[in-house]
Formats: sequence, C-alpha cells, structure tokens
Amino acid sequence: MNRTISNNPLAVLISIQVIMAGTFLMTKLGLREFSPLALGVLRFGLTALVFAALLGMKRMYFLPDRKDRWAFLWLALFSVPFNQGLFLYGMKYTLAAHGALLYAATPIMVLCLSCIWLKERPSVLKIAGIALGFTGVLLVLFEKGIDLSGQTLKGDILIFFAVLTWSVYTILSKKMLRKYQPLQVTGYSLMFGAVLFIPIGLLPILRQDYAAVTWSGLSSILYLALLTSVVGYLTWNWALSKIEASKVAVVSNLQPVFAAVLAWLFLGEKITHNFIIGTVVVAIGVILTEKG
Repeated sequence: MNRTISNNPLAVLISIQVIMAGTFLMTKLGLREFSPLALGVLRFGLTALVFAALLGMKRMYFLPDRKDRWAFLWLALFSVPFNQGLFLYGMKYTLAAHGALLYAATPIMVLCLSCIWLKERPSVLKIAGIALGFTGVLLVLFEKGIDLSGQTLKGDILIFFAVLTWSVYTILSKKMLRKYQPLQVTGYSLMFGAVLFIPIGLLPILRQDYAAVTWSGLSSILYLALLTSVVGYLTWNWALSKIEASKVAVVSNLQPVFAAVLAWLFLGEKITHNFIIGTVVVAIGVILTEKG
C-alpha cells in the first residue's frame, strides 16, 4: 500500500465495512441452497486458492519458526473450523440482524483479551468509546426489529461462541503480525484452516445437489470468498499490524449501520430518526476509541 493509505489504516478499515456489512445477508442467501458445512468448504476452498496464488505472486511463502508453528495451527483452527463452523450453523438458526448484533460484542471481548494477553491499557476514552459503539448498534438494530421470543436462541448461542473464537483469532493475529506480514498471517491461517475444514465438510459436499444451485447461491460463495474472506480478512489483519486490536475491533460496529444504509439504497427501507441517532452514537464511539 502506498504511504498515504498506510498512514490512514482506520480510514481503510472503515471503508471496508461496507463489504463486511453484506456478509450476514449473503450468508443467509447461501444457506438457502447449501448446507452450512458445504457452504464453508466451497467458500474457504476458493479463498485458499486465491491466497495461494497471491503468496506465490508476491514470493512470500515461508517456513514459520519452530516456536511459531503451533501459533499458526491455532490461527487456522480459530479462523475457519471453529469460527466459521459456529457462524454458519448459527446463521442457519437465527436472523441476520441477530448475527450483526452479537458480532457488535467483538470490541468488548477483544478489549478484555487485549488487556490480558497484549497488555494494552484501557483508557477511560477507549472504554467509553466501545460502550457507546455497542449502544449505537443496539439503537440501529432494535429499530430494524429484533426477535426476543427465544425462537432463535440456538443460533444466537452458536453465534456468540463464533464471536468469542473470532476475538481470540484477532489477538493471536496481533501477536503474529509483530513478526510476519499481513498477507502471510492471513494467507497461512485461511489456507491451513481450509485444509482442516475439508474433512468436516466432505460428506455434505458430496451430498450437495449442485443441479439445484442458482446464480444466487453461486454469487453468495463468490462474495463470501473473494470479498469477505480475502479482502475483508486481509484488511483486518493489515489494520491490526498498524493499530491496537481494540481500535480495530470497534470499527466492526459500523457494519449494522452500513447494512441498514444498503437496505435503504437497494430495498427502499426507511431511514428513521432512531437510526440516525444510533449511527451518530456509533461514530462517536469509534472516534473516542481511536482517540483513547
């Protein structure tokens, strides 16, 4: 990346949230035609091929130091089998809005883990910013409608543990990014993660009815693999290499806001006063966390 972009990792991360905002909707779309495990294998199989090509083009293949090999194995496990196994099954049984709401807890989990493992010092501004960001997400999503009847409880629990595994992945990545390049950390974790995921999803892949797959299902795989996994994950780790983990994590609270804006642009859904207030609160939270 050029010098101007490198000096503004937060701006790049914010802009990429537009892509990440579509992840929950595209996952629900893909799950209409694929089982969770089949969708995961196809998504990360394509992701692994792209990263293999990128690492080859950049001549960035390497053998990790002996003491780091277990760390890369854990990165692979947390990024794909653990995180995506829980996420994909969770999204099958819950609503897209619930998934976005639960992932809004990521900054809180990352902040706690950062204090324990990375020795980050949580200033009052940072804590206030993260709390405001979560409050803003609540305002936005409750305005969109959240089902509290308990019918989605199974999926919500799975998504909660998916958020926990993503938070652990973020902290582990931050530690490895002190030594390796973002493309190397992201590429190796997702390539090895895809290999570990294949045995889990092999039977669903063989049983998949490919004749019934439409352009809608195919587009969901392309979106999740190329935009979410390649562009989104790589940008996430690149930003982690530049700024503190908790500052990176709080930006993810913009995803529900951007998702609502996309719904307004393409589906004609109304923008209400509560949504505007929630958006402002999220923005203030991001700014306070960055300043903190």
